[in-house]
Amino acid sequence: MKQRNSLSALLAVAIAAIVTAGTALAATQPAPASDAGRATRPKLDVNNDGAIDRNEAAANPRLAAKFDQLDSNKDGKLDRSERPHRGGKGHGHGGMGGLIDADADGDGRISKTEAASMPWLTRDFDQIDHNRDGYVVRSELRSYHEKMRPQREAEEAKRAEERFAAADLNHDGKLSKLEVSEKMPQLSKGFAFIDEDRDGYLTRDDLRHSPRH
Repeated sequence: MKQRNSLSALLAVAIAAIVTAGTALAATQPAPASDAGRATRPKLDVNNDGAIDRNEAAANPRLAAKFDQLDSNKDGKLDRSERPHRGGKGHGHGGMGGLIDADADGDGRISKTEAASMPWLTRDFDQIDHNRDGYVVRSELRSYHEKMRPQREAEEAKRAEERFAAADLNHDGKLSKLEVSEKMPQLSKGFAFIDEDRDGYLTRDDLRHSPRH
């Protein structure tokens, strides 16, 4: 009887040791790649306006490199329909890929019905459809974008001025490294590169002439 009790006790100790080891091993395992990536993925829409402008896109080199390609309406920012969708091939519903996908019947033009998958195209369809035939083709899109360029540039300049003013905490007309780190963190890494005269500040001209990508 004593031998049976001893064996039972040893078995219980062994099981407890296995369970404890298993728990410890699980605790030391790294989080799944998807969770880790999600935790470290930087937030690009810093000002929470629902769109990503060029400065914000700079925090993601791959997105910055494709900015002009994705910015299908050439307004200087990427809305949700223009951003690559995770899990896809990067076309989503914006850019050239989105336009090609919208051409459901493959006839090389986009009808109003087909344009429904792209909110910005639906909104501006009548302005883009220059010959009023009820379809949008590539040349009409190109002409429309050129026509709207001055307005886009003016709007982009206005947004840039608003961002600069918001970051210029002491209103001295220039941004210190501290102000940039607090209000424009996406530019912090490139501060020294943009500050070519090495005076420790970024002016409007410094930012205006800084690389876009």
